[in-house]
Amino acid sequence: MTDIDREALFDNEALLIGMLQAVSGGAIVAGLAQLDVLNRLAGQFSTLIYFTAAALALLFAVLAAYWKHQYKKWDLKAAASRSRAEANEATARGRKSAFYLACMRFAMGLSVLFFVLGVAFLIGAFWYQYATLQRVV
Repeated sequence: MTDIDREALFDNEALLIGMLQAVSGGAIVAGLAQLDVLNRLAGQFSTLIYFTAAALALLFAVLAAYWKHQYKKWDLKAAASRSRAEANEATARGRKSAFYLACMRFAMGLSVLFFVLGVAFLIGAFWYQYATLQRVV
């Protein structure tokens, strides 16, 4: 992979991590602002599941940002070791870089998964409450 491709991918990952943090954090704040409405429309248990999923999405987005930092740090250290012709050290640092890259991508996937599951569960709870509502005609 060329350096230009790597930097473009790095920028895309940074954008996605920032977006995941903003969306999941915003979902928590918006949900807290409408807590009474959510409890009435979805029930307390469903609202709790939603907040838990959003909090986990935020947690994994923050972890992804941290692991992104670690990945870049070890990638730069590996490059410095290669430039000094220290092959063993460069290999060890390259492995650390690859490990943090894998962790970052896994955390990004988990963040998306928990956010989607939380919203889907909340929508399902809305429909369940609507379908089981006692209607007086």
